[in-house]
Amino acid sequence: MEKLIDQYGNSSNLDVRIKLHDQYSTNKKDWFLWLFEHYQIESGSSILELGCGDGTFWAKNEKRIPEDWKIVLSDFSSGMVVDAKQKLSNLSSARFEQIDVQSISYADNSFDVIIANFMLYHAPDRKQALHEIRRVLKPGGKLYAATIGEKHLMEFGMLLKEFDATLDYSSAESNAKAFGLENGADQLAPYFSEIKLELFPDGLEVSEVQPIIAYLLSTHTDIKNQLVGQKLKEFELFLIQKKKENDGYISITKASGFFEAQ
Repeated sequence: MEKLIDQYGNSSNLDVRIKLHDQYSTNKKDWFLWLFEHYQIESGSSILELGCGDGTFWAKNEKRIPEDWKIVLSDFSSGMVVDAKQKLSNLSSARFEQIDVQSISYADNSFDVIIANFMLYHAPDRKQALHEIRRVLKPGGKLYAATIGEKHLMEFGMLLKEFDATLDYSSAESNAKAFGLENGADQLAPYFSEIKLELFPDGLEVSEVQPIIAYLLSTHTDIKNQLVGQKLKEFELFLIQKKKENDGYISITKASGFFEAQ
């Protein structure tokens, strides 16, 4: 938990990772816009987002948000809440709160919709988190929970291992094994009667090596302590060579999507 607090104290690390996807995704449809278009949220709905991060999802869709939605944006990190509030200062329909998904500070049946994107795999007690989500959802309410699959960004780990077999990058795989595309439905099943999975077809074709290095150093792995000094310079040269061998690009697999649970 301390690593997560350090990792998500503010939006700086998250911004680095979002930038890589924005610049080099092969699917030119923006993920945040695609996600919004797949949500089925009725007029006048009360919405709680858990793990809102810096609010990029809402910032990118701000002009499409109905005025009668009642929105609570929350995060476990107080720094993220501050960043989201600053980014969304014009979103008058939103309130901002610090909330732990394992102990949601609202009464039973409070929300029509709960959004929990790329965060359920961080919950230490996921059964308690899902119990809390189900508790504060109204009868017939919906949970939208985006996550990743076990092959997501797998080439990062492969590149690191090829460069130095002692380096370990298992962030995406471990997150997916905790709550991913392959096992999320089974974990949701005790709490929801209808569960659907929607996949987002995408990948990365990265033409510069620095964004890859910045991404890896921004993660909550030990890579930032292992890739330093001369070793970091050697890794950069290694990536430049890999790029030359692959027609000027480094291809990265992406596996992401969301569950709709009712």
